[in-house]
Amino acid sequence: MDLEREFLQDGVSVLGPIIDNEQCINLKNQFSKIRPIDAQFFKEKVFFKENEFDPKKSHYGTGPGIGRNLTERVNLDFIEKNPIVQETLSKVLGSDYKIMGKKFVMGLPENMIPDWINKRSKNLGFVNLCALVRPEFRDMTYFHGIDYHMDIVDHKNRIGDFITFYVYLEDVTVNMSPLHIIPRSHIFGGTTVPHDLKSLGGNKILYSDRRGKSEEFNSKMLTGVAGNVFFWSSYNLHGTMPTSITNTPRVSLRYLIERGKSTEECIIDKFLKTIDAPLSMKITMDDEVRRGYGVGSRLLKPREQLP
Repeated sequence: MDLEREFLQDGVSVLGPIIDNEQCINLKNQFSKIRPIDAQFFKEKVFFKENEFDPKKSHYGTGPGIGRNLTERVNLDFIEKNPIVQETLSKVLGSDYKIMGKKFVMGLPENMIPDWINKRSKNLGFVNLCALVRPEFRDMTYFHGIDYHMDIVDHKNRIGDFITFYVYLEDVTVNMSPLHIIPRSHIFGGTTVPHDLKSLGGNKILYSDRRGKSEEFNSKMLTGVAGNVFFWSSYNLHGTMPTSITNTPRVSLRYLIERGKSTEECIIDKFLKTIDAPLSMKITMDDEVRRGYGVGSRLLKPREQLP
């Protein structure tokens, strides 16, 4: 299936291992020197102690930003100037596409997280781990699984003329908290978090937009080797399951890339026209999710974590 047809149909595109494998591994090694991947280091240095954490403080603004972003300390030209990446983004977003933001994301196994946080978040689908780490380590995003969500929810009153572009920096297996995504879930446009989802067994999911429409979808697990690239629309539901078998974290790169201002019609323009549903939202999530305590659908919780 060609790129345009795949994206217009599914809202998701699997580009495959288009980034040099060796350079991805080298970048992961650079990352490890800046942020040691060591359980004791994370438990003692990165995260707050329970008596230091103030749950009343806002969880907003605790993630990476300009001047506080680990990606500013490494050279990413081998990704951003990759000919296939540039050609693809130009087709999807126009030749003058713009990178809105980029960051390292790290899927942490349970053994790298303090016990008090594991207990606190055991039955929650949405936990803002950045709010639980010390300010000097908020230059990237950390997660231990996250429930299905769409990226437009972080952009109130905006039409989703941007994509999420994701690069695996190492071989990601089923036991390394791989991405789970729901192709075609963009057809309902923007819906508030937590989303109305029910398991129908296996990878089948019933998704309702709370506006009278519901449909059965098939979720897809995204595993792959270092250098694998995926991108999806701001309306496609996706998430990750907590790592429960291995003690190996997953380190990846996440970009948000928006349409340029050129007048040429590109794939994202055609894509938005296919959606017969709200493209922007005034209210994007409920208060519990906003405060970092949302339960969610629990569809991405390992069975042993369900009450």
